[in-house]
Amino acid sequence: MCRHHALEGTLSNVSPIHWQYGAIARLKKGEPIDKLLHDGYSTISLGYIGLYEVTKLMTGVSHTDPKGTNFALRLMKRLRLACDTWKLETGLGFGLYGTPAESLCYRFAEIDKKRFGEIPDVTDKGYYTNSYHVDVREKIDAFEKFRFESQFQKISSGGAISYVEIPNMRHNLEALEDVVRFIYDNIQYAEFNTKSDYCHVCGYDGEIIINDDLEWECPQCHNKDKNKMNVTRRTCGYLGENFWNVGKTKEINARTLHL
Repeated sequence: MCRHHALEGTLSNVSPIHWQYGAIARLKKGEPIDKLLHDGYSTISLGYIGLYEVTKLMTGVSHTDPKGTNFALRLMKRLRLACDTWKLETGLGFGLYGTPAESLCYRFAEIDKKRFGEIPDVTDKGYYTNSYHVDVREKIDAFEKFRFESQFQKISSGGAISYVEIPNMRHNLEALEDVVRFIYDNIQYAEFNTKSDYCHVCGYDGEIIINDDLEWECPQCHNKDKNKMNVTRRTCGYLGENFWNVGKTKEINARTLHL
């Protein structure tokens, strides 16, 4: 709300491409953008992470367990109700947003660990799980993961993405096609996570591993120089190649294959 009020009175001149030439609107020169901040045209997000962790903390089980699923859905619906209520009260487009939390997942976990100590499967991992996602360590197949997570996407309409970790599928395109068809029929927004790495020292073209010291290392020549390797991983809803903090590195290392 503070950010919203700070934007009130802003003139279209600050960014003509956006406000005057059609990227967002076609306002007149010197015209305030205020009318576009109301009636749901602009959005304010309520973001969340760690649905798995809070479910495990409160129920003792993962949110894929029927007992945990019931709790997780109730919690998500309560968050959505807050957004819908604020929207009615203010006329602003509040949306429930499943936060990717590229670095926040580590920061929040460390803050809570210092405050509450080590809690198994909650603060002891070094990271929190993105949004409503299934715990990255959990054994679950691609179809069941998408089927399960689709019910949360409907509630988290302000932002939601699901994914599955897959090996190199170049020799099994039929299986990949089956998953794509399943995505089309069952879930709003989803992607595959594949590993596409390259070592500039020895020419290795495969998966660069994370060793016991949480260092990226070429399995062929043992190169550890990040400046001499390309490592691509899904980190914030999209593929990134910038290397990551300790928490996100632990999360990437813990991921299990779903196909």
